Amino acid sequence: MWPLTNGMRCLDGPEAALFRGGVGMMVDQLVLELNAPPVSPLLDDDASLADESTSGFGFSAPRWYSMWEPEQRVWLLERVTSALLATRAAPPHAAMFEATIESVYIEIADLIAMEITTGKPIERGSWRGSLLDAYVQRCPGDSLLGALQFEATTLDPCLPPSLVKQWKATEHTSEPDISADRKSKPDAKNKNADDNGAGTEPDWMEWWTSVIQRLVDATYGPRLYHAAERYRDDDPDLLRRFLESKGMTDKFIRRIPPLRSRSQTQTTIDRLQAIVFEGE
Repeated sequence: MWPLTNGMRCLDGPEAALFRGGVGMMVDQLVLELNAPPVSPLLDDDASLADESTSGFGFSAPRWYSMWEPEQRVWLLERVTSALLATRAAPPHAAMFEATIESVYIEIADLIAMEITTGKPIERGSWRGSLLDAYVQRCPGDSLLGALQFEATTLDPCLPPSLVKQWKATEHTSEPDISADRKSKPDAKNKNADDNGAGTEPDWMEWWTSVIQRLVDATYGPRLYHAAERYRDDDPDLLRRFLESKGMTDKFIRRIPPLRSRSQTQTTIDRLQAIVFEGE
């Protein structure tokens, strides 16, 4: 169980399904990384440059998660997953655990970006559909399209009809001049695609990431490690006073994941996969 904004509890329903799916994809990637052949030291620099140039859709996991070895990341992922989706008690409050949770949602953002660029529609089981279901569960009283300050100039052709209808109603009542403006600019969508050179619409990815951000904020509240990170290179007393004001000690940023043997890591992967597949 985890200290969520609505109490000490586990994720359930669509929220749990979304988180479980993101964790499952991360576990698959970690298994591939663990089983990859070792890279020659002579090629290590070139390989890291290649990884940076082909790093998905530009979403980077927080350093407090990505800085560790694969075995340590498996351990971190299992600790937060077993607490958020099972009955295990939450681990001590630490920057590395906050960053691990955030990394799951960054993985979901990457999967949504892939879904958009491949033109997959929003439907049951799609990443965007799952995100919307989780958002509605967490924020049932929030007007999704009105509250997110949607800035795209065209409607997502994959949006469900109900959301298209809601957006058009919001548009009609709050910005009556937009319709006329769009009629005078029929090629706005093509212009966005041409400007980006890849046929994608960055406004849509910005919109979906804002949905994720609002969901994470509404579920977990503020992540302390963001503010603590800003203090790290400053006066140590300022960092200490900040942590004390939040009820934390310096262990919040000093805790690190343990080094794990291959057999221990495999056992942890088996536990993770059991949790992931439990909902299927």
